[in-house]
Amino acid sequence: MNLFFSSCYNESGMNYYGLTGKERGLFMLPIYLTENDNNFSFDISIHNIKNDVYPHGHSFLELHYVFEGLGIEKINGIAHIMKPGTFAVIFPYQVHEMHILNGSKVRLYNLCLSAKTLFDQDEYGLVMNKLLFDIDLNARTIYDMDAETSEKVFTLLSEIHAEYKEDEIWRNFMLKAKITELFILFDRYRRSFVTKDNDSLQTTLGNDTWSIIHYVYKNWNTNITLKSLSQLFYLSESYISTIFKQCLGISFHIFLRDLRIENACSLLTSSKMSVTDIAYEVGYLSYSTFVRVFHTRKGVSPVMYRQIIKANASKT
Repeated sequence: MNLFFSSCYNESGMNYYGLTGKERGLFMLPIYLTENDNNFSFDISIHNIKNDVYPHGHSFLELHYVFEGLGIEKINGIAHIMKPGTFAVIFPYQVHEMHILNGSKVRLYNLCLSAKTLFDQDEYGLVMNKLLFDIDLNARTIYDMDAETSEKVFTLLSEIHAEYKEDEIWRNFMLKAKITELFILFDRYRRSFVTKDNDSLQTTLGNDTWSIIHYVYKNWNTNITLKSLSQLFYLSESYISTIFKQCLGISFHIFLRDLRIENACSLLTSSKMSVTDIAYEVGYLSYSTFVRVFHTRKGVSPVMYRQIIKANASKT
């Protein structure tokens, strides 16, 4: 999988672009990680985390299951103890971080699903959409599962991990079936904590939110505004602002800004495009505005950012 995310978790915790501690100080948190591979559908791996994982978000869905160690995880600022049996679902652009207790090492299964997979119109995409998008994002999406459910989840993740590493016939169909089974198991478990009234209320809010998020995710480099979203989705600007803030913990404007800046970072790192061309490519109509926003978000200019990344790459 060619994901920025794949290089960010290791035994030491979060690795920002492979930068030194001094260089990391130039960049403001949280960072947002994006899918670099258009063919990416899902990925699963085991992470051994010894040190803290700093605040970050990403454009894909992440879930993880802890089977060893102790720590504290925060999702959109809400803390929860991580221990064997802890199962978390982290939606695109939610900010999360981990704090590992001294002397401990957290081991977990980590499963990532592409955001585009969740909006596909095939049977798998429609099922995943239904399973996920009626979850109350204002409530918790992290649970300490009972022993019976925990054993089932661990077994399923082990089977998914084993299947993922092989190249057997019908591999993708088998993986989709097992991932669907995993999310059905989670959905049944989490529904025992949700009242019928609250669940039906959040279904409407969640579907509105994720339809809008997906649209912004696909059109972030266009002249997109609250007004244009309001006209497109027949919702008030204030309502759209509210659901962004409630469900993602950030405003629409910050969400759009971070999408553009992180994609600009990707272009600065991987292409030879001029900074001016990158500014227009990521949706800014003014070069000076792009430079100002980039510096505010990253703490350095686009030119300096590119120089730091290039210098760091030459050391490796």
